[in-house]
Amino acid sequence: MVNYLLATLSGLLLWGGFAPLEVWFTPILGIALLFQTLCGKTILERFILSLLAGLNFFLPLLHWSSIYVGSVPWLVLAFGQSLLFCLIAIPNWSRSSASALQFSALFTLIELLRMKVPFGGFGWGRLGFTQIDSLTFAYPLVGVTGVSLLVAFSTLMVTSIRSFLLAATFLFLMQVNPFFRPNIPEAKFIQVTAIQGGVDKLGLDFNQRATRILKRHIDETHFIQGTDLYIWPENASDIDPIKNKEARKEIVNLSKRIKAPLLVGAVESSPEGPTNSSLLFDSNGELVSRYLKQDLAPFGEYMPLRELAEIISPYAERVNDFRPGSDWVKHSVNGVPFQALICFEVLDDDHVKTGALGSAFLVAQTNNATFGKSSEAAQQFQITRARAAELAREFAVVSTTGLTAHLNQHGEILDRAPQFEPRRLTMNIHLEDPEKKTPAQRTTSWMWLIALFAIMVLPRMRISR
Repeated sequence: MVNYLLATLSGLLLWGGFAPLEVWFTPILGIALLFQTLCGKTILERFILSLLAGLNFFLPLLHWSSIYVGSVPWLVLAFGQSLLFCLIAIPNWSRSSASALQFSALFTLIELLRMKVPFGGFGWGRLGFTQIDSLTFAYPLVGVTGVSLLVAFSTLMVTSIRSFLLAATFLFLMQVNPFFRPNIPEAKFIQVTAIQGGVDKLGLDFNQRATRILKRHIDETHFIQGTDLYIWPENASDIDPIKNKEARKEIVNLSKRIKAPLLVGAVESSPEGPTNSSLLFDSNGELVSRYLKQDLAPFGEYMPLRELAEIISPYAERVNDFRPGSDWVKHSVNGVPFQALICFEVLDDDHVKTGALGSAFLVAQTNNATFGKSSEAAQQFQITRARAAELAREFAVVSTTGLTAHLNQHGEILDRAPQFEPRRLTMNIHLEDPEKKTPAQRTTSWMWLIALFAIMVLPRMRISR
């Protein structure tokens, strides 16, 4: 019974690092407790304890997925993620430094697996997203995966007094690291205004009156002296602004009034299916560049296993399969290139790192109205903060209902609009060298796979000798 309680507590501690709590040290305690609980158990016991920890982690973490579609999809998603989490139960763990290192590597490897499979993966709930206020300096060096591994190394705390003292020293250094940041040289800036237009109704039917959503964003967009670029969120125009004459006319007239380019999150129609698009219009309302979202969200923008999904939830019938884009397309304003990332595209390491190449800054366009007042928006915002630090790029984040914000290259929040209120947020974006790559950006998931495999194998090879 005690072991079951400890496994439950470990899962809850892992969850505590994510929104709405966002307590950075609880995942460190949670993973150390999980390792301690699994040591010396049979494989059946390890599986049961891991499943219990996983459920207590993913059920509260992913509760937002049940807000408008009922509990069944939420339970299926949480249980599926928990089963992948249970891969940690396969090896026989012992309370030794070598075993703790192997545990850390396997835990991080499982996170990578969840990010990639099935159906393109679901990277929610990775420990690397929880340390933006503690391990800030590590993100551009080792990235989200590396930060997950550093957190997992806290399993060493339960192996010996010496390891505990080393881990405690490391935790202290995590807290003082902001004092050692290098000074940022004088740089160029661009002024961007993000428009959080809001919706008439939260939920799946937020865009039932698509013309109202478009009008809300038009009404909230005003000329602001010095603004070089206005940005609208994902789904700001669910009426195709290219094919619909009235929508196109409204955007042309608005562009001329604000006298600056306008980036529009839109849904375009085509014979092959709708596209989730980021469209840049110039100050005359002419379309100058188009990026189509490539990494579509399964069960949201396309429906895998449709027949089974429709049995599980009647809402599956309402999902139209979107057509994905095939290439990264850079937008450009005043000769400054930038990349738009649309909604859940921030989840996959390799996808984000590739998209950021050649960008002086990044824009995250998202729509969180679908998830109401749940913690989904805050969790996604937490992920975007980690990406800003990992890529050492400033982010302009814009959402229909929030969170709309300005993030600096350390993932710090420089400014943020109140959630669920129509608002304009003007920010001066610091421009990085588009060709700059952080060490984390140069490291692919395949490289991490090799490194993690080596950590798992080398201690065992030393023991066999």
